[in-house]
Amino acid sequence: MTRKPFKVQAVATLLGISVDAVRRDSDDAGLQIERQPGDGPKTRLFSIENIFDLAAYRAKKFGITAKAKRIVTVYAPKGGVGKTTQTSNLAALFALMGLKVLVVDLDFQANLTISYGYDPELTHTEAKDTGLPVSTCVDYHLGHLLPQWQNSGQLPRLNDVLKKPFGENGPHLIPSEVTLDRLEALFTVDAIMSKKPELAIARFLAENRSGRNLDIDLSQYDVVMFDAPPAKNQTTRGALLASDYVIAPVSMEKYSTKSVSYLAGVLSEMQEEHNRYPELIILGNFYDMTRVRVAAQVIALTKQYPKAWLDKQISSSEEFKKVLSDDEGMPLALARPSSTAARELREVAKVLIEKMGVL
Repeated sequence: MTRKPFKVQAVATLLGISVDAVRRDSDDAGLQIERQPGDGPKTRLFSIENIFDLAAYRAKKFGITAKAKRIVTVYAPKGGVGKTTQTSNLAALFALMGLKVLVVDLDFQANLTISYGYDPELTHTEAKDTGLPVSTCVDYHLGHLLPQWQNSGQLPRLNDVLKKPFGENGPHLIPSEVTLDRLEALFTVDAIMSKKPELAIARFLAENRSGRNLDIDLSQYDVVMFDAPPAKNQTTRGALLASDYVIAPVSMEKYSTKSVSYLAGVLSEMQEEHNRYPELIILGNFYDMTRVRVAAQVIALTKQYPKAWLDKQISSSEEFKKVLSDDEGMPLALARPSSTAARELREVAKVLIEKMGVL
């Protein structure tokens, strides 16, 4: 897909550095930056891949490394609260901090996969017939990497499954498509056979974060993020049990306290059954403190969950809808870096990384 290039000021905004630092470090890193054609000034035009490469270079230059690696699930018990939108933006922003990020789409509707520019419905033949690159298609998902999916024969390697929408140094994606729904049926069979399928994802991560399995090496990732479907199924439960944190976006315009109470109940069940559950982080979305209902929701949530409430929120903004129509496969934080919504997202990402003790 064709993406618009970024000028130096936009790159500086995305990375939180000066224009001079962008120019100096991109030269020092030896990045191949295009120049604006024509007879006018030869303005640098950065690709999105250039920007993530520059972020990785600066992380190495300044010795920025994760002091703790985290597994995170972004989950809400109901749809329409901005869960997938926040996941796609946060994964990109964490990578811009110089972290290695893996984001996993666990919803067979594949909205996260689509938001990064892939088409789960497209076949290879259709892609060729319409002139699209075959890389736009989705052939694999997380299920293909799990033993439940294929008990015999050769499992694909991680590199066969991964998508890299913004290059090597951007967030990596394990995509989704409609056949991921079959994984739930396989987990149900495991449950009947008392194989504890809710622990399958945790076992998968534990085995492959060690770096011993070169075919599925997850040791490089500082942050692994799951975008979990709203349903309380075995797959979602497995992601939650595997996680250190669960980020729960709540719509401040809709019944937030009820949905958070439900999630808290789910986590309590996990504590009773497995003596483990992720730490809850509540992210206020569609936030407008001038509205009486929103103010009441905030008071109720902060009173009941004082440690979980994140002190940065995302306001209601038409910018999110506009980005969806751009068809560039980029989240708002990247596509419109100088917007108010992007600034709020950057603030949220920074506070989250601090709260989770990653940097």
